Amino acid sequence: MRKSVLIFLLLLSCSLAFPQSPTNSITVSASNNATLQPDQAVFTVSVQSGATTGLDDVLAGLQGSGITVANFTGVTTAQNYTCVGPTPTTQMLQWTFSLPVPLANTKATVASLTTLQQNIAKMNNGLTLSFSIAGTQISQQLAQSQTCSLSGLIASATTQAQNLANAGGLTLGTILAMSSSTSNYAASPYAAPATCAITVTFNVTRN
Repeated sequence: MRKSVLIFLLLLSCSLAFPQSPTNSITVSASNNATLQPDQAVFTVSVQSGATTGLDDVLAGLQGSGITVANFTGVTTAQNYTCVGPTPTTQMLQWTFSLPVPLANTKATVASLTTLQQNIAKMNNGLTLSFSIAGTQISQQLAQSQTCSLSGLIASATTQAQNLANAGGLTLGTILAMSSSTSNYAASPYAAPATCAITVTFNVTRN
């Protein structure tokens, strides 16, 4: 009995001393970056009104400009300083809107907002309008139009892995594991890269 146990322990120690080798592999990553250029100009439109004016009143004054409640970004309190009368300051409201337009329509939008600014001033309804070009951005439509070619990324990863295998004197085998990721960018004031990436693990054997 003791001899059998001793033999078993010797065999166990041998198996622990010589574990099985793990599968040899190469892991590489490939990505496809496309830098998108802005296709929209972003106008900031500000309307100053009296303290009792509501958003509906402001939007009514902006009719014809293409500005809706969806373009509304916020309202702040402003002080209109005067040097006459018992009250030296008057509280006003500053309504702000963001208006994105295609770059090709920038000149026409400037002309349209200039005309609207003049018309509001003539109405003498307590509203004043100002605007500026805040910058450029990538439209949602352009950002969402970017697609990733999975077959192209796999081909790129395979080429990288093959080069590594050749350099190490190995034979490239089948794909053991693969993961991918994509980044869909929302509109941004700057050109942003639409990124597709893949990580692939290949089996390799010695020549």
